[in-house]
Amino acid sequence: MGLNSLLKCVMGAGLLALAGAAAHAADDIPAGWSVDIQPKRAILTYAPEQNGPRYLIVACLRDTEEIGVYSTGVGVPGRAAAVALGMTNAGRKYSVRGEFGLDGLTQAPAFRYETNIDSRALSIFRSDFPPMLSGKGPLTITIGDKSEALPLTGVAEPLRKFSATCFGKS
Repeated sequence: MGLNSLLKCVMGAGLLALAGAAAHAADDIPAGWSVDIQPKRAILTYAPEQNGPRYLIVACLRDTEEIGVYSTGVGVPGRAAAVALGMTNAGRKYSVRGEFGLDGLTQAPAFRYETNIDSRALSIFRSDFPPMLSGKGPLTITIGDKSEALPLTGVAEPLRKFSATCFGKS
């Protein structure tokens, strides 16, 4: 998929446009864990069913030194400008603070966290995020008072490919 196709998947602005790369049309969303790999870009996605909401999208764009974490179908917009997305698995916790926008693919409310990364921030992300997906599971995603349990069955190979591109190793 080219950059123009990626930009058509806008979920708001910035990286959110690129998070749609794992599924460039609403009928292209695979069930379970998947990864879209391009030179210096990796987008890891989980959807509970084919063409369903993407409960978790993690974009690592090394060419522009950005990381994005997105979710559709879990939380709903509230009155607060900033909201936290928390992940827990086997005693591990990871959270990011972002905001709600619209998923350009489905027009559903979408949580969005985006940040620029330097080598230190990438090192912290590498030490915190992949281990969340290495436990037995499930991975619990919480936004506000809404939670979803994501099974980790089938995540190993997409995570290996994501890590190889994002961190430069498998």
